Amino acid sequence: GPSKLDGDFLSIQYEVKGRTITHDCAPLHRLEFAEETKEPRLPSVLMEELSFLSGKPHHLSESVLRNYDKLNSGYLDLTELKLLFTDAFPDEKFSDADMKCLMESLDLNQDGRVGLNELRAFLRLYNPSTKDITVKTALIIIDVQNDFITGSLANPYDATTIVPVINGMRDRFDVVVISYDWHPHDHCSFTASHNAKLFPIKETSDKFEDFGLVTLLADQDRAEHQQMLFPRHAVQGTEGGCCPPDLVVKDSDLRVYKGTKPNIDSFSAFFDNCKANDTGLTKMLEDVGVTDCYYCGLVTDICVKSTALHGVEAGFRSYFIEDASKPLDEANLPQTRQELSAAGVHLVSAQEACDMAAGSKAMALRDYLSQLAKQRNAKAVHAHTQSHAHAHA
Repeated sequence: GPSKLDGDFLSIQYEVKGRTITHDCAPLHRLEFAEETKEPRLPSVLMEELSFLSGKPHHLSESVLRNYDKLNSGYLDLTELKLLFTDAFPDEKFSDADMKCLMESLDLNQDGRVGLNELRAFLRLYNPSTKDITVKTALIIIDVQNDFITGSLANPYDATTIVPVINGMRDRFDVVVISYDWHPHDHCSFTASHNAKLFPIKETSDKFEDFGLVTLLADQDRAEHQQMLFPRHAVQGTEGGCCPPDLVVKDSDLRVYKGTKPNIDSFSAFFDNCKANDTGLTKMLEDVGVTDCYYCGLVTDICVKSTALHGVEAGFRSYFIEDASKPLDEANLPQTRQELSAAGVHLVSAQEACDMAAGSKAMALRDYLSQLAKQRNAKAVHAHTQSHAHAHA
């Protein structure tokens, strides 16, 4: 069918069993390209006997996985895995024996399922010339911005104290990412926006208060969902949206901006609150070969937690740095720690994070996947907690 090269993506249309499938950012999946060759990156082998797969890393977008994880569980069984591979890679021929071999290689605890986080990591990381991977670390600094320290949403626990902690450890990591809350002036999370009746909601009140809840009606971009209300904060281009001057920020740092659309908030640095829009962070990390993500910043019980849970879902080994973060409410910390631990996120100190980041860079892929298997519950944990996170904050 017709095809076109659009930036880093090739759009190809073809027919499979009477259905038109498009390779781009839409309904089923997208193929990522090596910049030097512009060749599509297809899946590669985990073990020599999996020679029916091709030899380059592949990125599975959230839209692909949503089509096959019908129960939204974060797992695929053998039938679902074969359907995904058959549709995503129409030029490959997968026999039942092929898929059984792949499932047995990935299903390390032999429960008949493979976690989507494990599948993503496998397709992303395997180097066909070796069974080892190179561990690469990223420090993800979340929303350390003036409004959350001294401004309209100033943290009640003196967030200035985490800045020197972050500065002191940032150079120990291979990659540093700065995440910005970055809202338009009239945003659906602002109390003032709803007092001005700027967004369709279920509630009929004439007056709304900070930290209350409203129900945003569905629109063409995202589903109906609850939204917590805040004072106006982190507005694009304002001083409140900037990092404090004493936070070290370098030109080499990667940057991600979230909450940029007026009609939907984004606690996580990976996705908005409905997973309707991807911030691009997953691809940024994949492009530079990151395997391990360390999260810190503001605030522990909302944005840091949500980012860490999405990072686990995306197949990154994940760590939360407790003493480089502050909560909105300390009463939420026990539950937040429990949720992160249940999802397989490791809770560490800044010193422990630095020590681990300085450790060995070589690791067997199978050992790495074994550790990711402990993070399989992240999607279920996130789904369970997300609807309650606002109300308990």
